Order: sequence, then structure tokens, then C-alpha cells
Amino acid sequence: MIRDIPGYEGDIVRTPNPYLVGKNLRKSYGDTVVLDDVSFGVEKGQCLALLGPSGCGKSTLLNILAGLMPADGGTIQLGTDIIEDAETHTGRSAQERGFAMVFQDLSLWPHMTVEQNVAFGLDYLPIRLNREEKKQRIHHVLQRVGMLELRKRLPSMLSGGQQQRVAIARAIVVEPSVLLMDEPLASLDTQLRETLRDDIAALIRRLGITTVYVTHDHLEATTVAHQIAVMNKGRIEQIATPDEIHRYPETTFVASFLGSASSIPFTSELESLRDDAQQPLFPWNPKRKERGYLVVRREDVRIFPQAQQAEFSGDGMIRWKAVCIKSAFTGLVYDVHAMTHKGEIFRTFTPHPIPLDSPVFVQFDPHQTICVEK
Repeated sequence: MIRDIPGYEGDIVRTPNPYLVGKNLRKSYGDTVVLDDVSFGVEKGQCLALLGPSGCGKSTLLNILAGLMPADGGTIQLGTDIIEDAETHTGRSAQERGFAMVFQDLSLWPHMTVEQNVAFGLDYLPIRLNREEKKQRIHHVLQRVGMLELRKRLPSMLSGGQQQRVAIARAIVVEPSVLLMDEPLASLDTQLRETLRDDIAALIRRLGITTVYVTHDHLEATTVAHQIAVMNKGRIEQIATPDEIHRYPETTFVASFLGSASSIPFTSELESLRDDAQQPLFPWNPKRKERGYLVVRREDVRIFPQAQQAEFSGDGMIRWKAVCIKSAFTGLVYDVHAMTHKGEIFRTFTPHPIPLDSPVFVQFDPHQTICVEK
């Protein structure tokens, strides 16, 4: 069971029946630690997104899963089989694992048609298919990704989105046990990326293939994945569903990277605050051994000009003076940031712009905050 993984007891990993499991995976280049005791589990037929900034180790982890590079420590298990054991230097080769990978640059053969590109991997299967079997499998896969009518075209005659579908078709035609995707949308323009993000999410769910999806875009991760593993400096800081990651970030890094929350130090001054009934204003979590940080979700924050304070009810709320440091139009609302005199930055969305450097109030309900470790 995944709950037996050291370092992941309790509520961090919620994968009751993992199909693909990594345990205590480590990788270093000289003195540089790239993966530091990484453990995770993915249920059969579900998608795990590895989300994090550049250099956090997510692509290295994907390459180790694919068998393209060895781990320095740890094991990888697929079903009941150990496919890599770094301690004993045993396991399956990349070809023997039966995984398929979609790369960022797609790597389509420019001189081959759509169906020829898709057929390419079938010649390297352990079990040889006859001509009719190949034809049927290619036809079926191209139909599933919506590219059957374009099967005679060259990649140069396709749009970026159509090329992406061909790359996915080429990967799934070999009927892989696990599909690995390494930032497949990173090189596309914003509009096309948004369209394909929804298409890939629907395709992964329709195909039911166990998938590990690498991205640095949190919107991409929340759209595509059933579970998200947020990575930072070679470690997984939190694994949870997209909704849980957003609502209940467990570290300040997770909260700030997703841009969904603000964090402030949980000082003794804040801890001592009481309401009219002499109850603590802020939540106290007895599981935390040390006082950490308070996370305030973006949707629980209000930022408004100080001159308009009479328009906003302050009953039971924390209200602090601040200065507007950002007010950017996002297409529907304004992304507004404000900074207190202590340097604490709060974020929210407002229907109207707020002038930069103008005095504002930051207001939030202390009972809606979350206590996290640093």
C-alpha cells in the first residue's frame, strides 16, 4: 500500500490502489541533488501531473520512469512487478517496460504521412503484428483521436493541434501500460494551448490509460490530472486532487506557486487575538509542532480602496491597511495585489481596477485561513 511509503504516512498520499508506484527515488549529478527521496502512486487509468518550476526535477523523474536514465536509489513498481531497483541494479529496459512517451517537440517524421508516423512504433513491439492487424489498430487509434480523415497528410500540412493528436496516437497505438507526457503544450501559443489542454484532458479520460503528465502550468495540471504532485527542489511537497491542492495547500510554496493563496507568518501576536467570546480568531492546529504560516485563499480576500471602507462589512473580519502594488486586467476581472507595511502580500480578483500605490484595505475572515508548516 502506498501509505507504507516512508515520509508519506497520513494524509499526504491518498492513492488506495496504486498501479504505478515510485518509492524513495533519488538522483544526483555530482553534488547536485535532482531527486531527493521522491515517492508517489498512480491508480490504474488515472493521470498524475508532476507540477513545478524549471529545475525542480519533474522531467528527470519522467525520464527515470521511462527507463531513459537510471535512478541512484529507490524502486519503481508496476502492478505487482518491480521494474527498477536501483539498489540491486535490476529491472526492465525502456522497451521492456511497455511505456510510451510524448515529447515536448513531438518528434514527428516530416517525410511520413500521419498513418505512417502512427505505424512506426508497431514494428518494435515484442509481438509482431501482421499487416491486417496493424491496419486495424491504426484505423482504430486515428478514429479515437479524430485524425482518421487526415491520415494521408504529411505533418507539414497539419495544424499544431493536429500534430499533437498524431503524437498522442503514435504513443497509444502500441497500447502502453503507462503514457508519459513531457510538457506537450509548452511550445504552443496561448490560444492553441488552451484548446488542446481541454482536448488532452478529455482524451486521457476517454482512453483510460494510466498517465504521468509533466507541466509547469498549474491550469494545465488542474485541467488534465486526477491528482497533482507539486514538486520543489527535487522533492514532492504535496500530492492531492486539483480541488484539494487549491483549497488546502500544505506548504507556503504550494500556495504561492499555484497563485491561489497568500501566506503570512503565524506570529504569537496573531495567535493571541480573541473575538468577543474570547475564542481564538485564527484556527489552531494541534498536529503542528511548530507555529508556521497562515494561508489565506484568494477567493477569501477582499481588497478595496480605504475611502470605500463603509461599503464593506467588517463584522468578524480582519482588516489591515495596505498599498496596491498590482492591478492587471485579465480579460474578465482585475488581478489585484496589495502589500501591508510588514511586507505581507495579498492577492484577489476585483471587478474594477485599483490605482497603483493607492491606500487600500485588505480584509479576510480569520476562520477561513489554513495553518501550514513553513
